[in-house]
Amino acid sequence: MKTDDPSYVFVVDGATGKTIWKVDRPTDAISESPDDYSTPVLVRSGAALQLVISGGDYVTGHDLGSGRELWRMGGLNPDNDRAYRTIASSVVLDGIIYTTSTRGRPFIAFRPGGKGDITATNLVWKNDLGSDVPTPTTDGKWIYVVNDRGIVVSFDPKTGKVIWDRQRIEPGTYSASPVVADGKIYATNEEGTTTVFATGEEFKILAVNKLADHTLATPAVADNQIFIRTDNYLYCIAEK
Repeated sequence: MKTDDPSYVFVVDGATGKTIWKVDRPTDAISESPDDYSTPVLVRSGAALQLVISGGDYVTGHDLGSGRELWRMGGLNPDNDRAYRTIASSVVLDGIIYTTSTRGRPFIAFRPGGKGDITATNLVWKNDLGSDVPTPTTDGKWIYVVNDRGIVVSFDPKTGKVIWDRQRIEPGTYSASPVVADGKIYATNEEGTTTVFATGEEFKILAVNKLADHTLATPAVADNQIFIRTDNYLYCIAEK
């Protein structure tokens, strides 16, 4: 495979910083399309955990011990667009990987595992209702997508069936990823406004909370507290 912009994957020892392994990750993506801002995830395939990386027009699975590429899933840039950089990370639920491509076209669900190119064999479903920057989220039953314009969609992860379709939350640009906590989804736009809406089969907005401070960061949840980092402050929100 010809590589327009060479990339690689490496793992280091967290205690010493020593490189454990480093391998090339070739791609035939061109121009801006090899650029990747997503976070790797782990998935269990059979008895083994594998490292899963999305970007450069492919999702690849790697052996954790050596970094060797085991399989790759394509179809994320069907027209070989020069500007199909990857930002959103993949999501794993019940052994299926969900990956949204640039501007959410396409959004694919596929089974990991196998050898070599699995594009033609491991696809479960696909649509064009994904997101560009925010990573989708899940409550363990449904998959939820918030796109960059504040449009949200919910899917049955097994079939791709839309549970509720293209609902509007607080207007704005969304770069932070939605998070699930306490049966609710928290989605924060760049103006610092967080829309809280319910998980489940019925779309229902529960609250809209405004901080009036620019942010790109995804909220973090710990010990019944929500942390939101903005340009100027780190907010901790909790019941007294």
